[in-house]
Amino acid sequence: MLLVIKKVFLNVTLIFMMTCLSIVTLAKGSPAEDTVAENSALLSFIRPADLMTLTQGVKLSVDREDLGKLGQKEVITHRVSMGKHKVQTKVGFSLGVPNVTGFNGAKKFKGKLVIDQDQHFFKVVFKAGMLGGQHRVIEIDETEFNLLLAETK
Repeated sequence: MLLVIKKVFLNVTLIFMMTCLSIVTLAKGSPAEDTVAENSALLSFIRPADLMTLTQGVKLSVDREDLGKLGQKEVITHRVSMGKHKVQTKVGFSLGVPNVTGFNGAKKFKGKLVIDQDQHFFKVVFKAGMLGGQHRVIEIDETEFNLLLAETK
């Protein structure tokens, strides 16, 4: 009987200690979560006003993940890991000026981003072309981003 009581007591003690350890681990955060936070960057995309492409909404994606539709004077932010990433812009059916914006739209833009800092800032600007232009993603500094952001308000 004494042996059974000892086993039950040891089991209860062991369960209690394991529960306490798991609570402490959850409170601290797992090391995997900490490394993800350290090895990630915040990307901020802004689209300045442009009368030539007033009716076009630009679909923005990073690594084939759709971030949403970026209208004029709008901002989209997204968190990614450090390293190289693919960015793409495309425009669906819209009203456009023929042979400048591409009749009723614009061509897709595909580019690569090298992410090596905590924050990166980009502007999405339209580049006109003979057979249709495209909305390009250009990296800018924080000062220029803040100036463009001030114009949106």
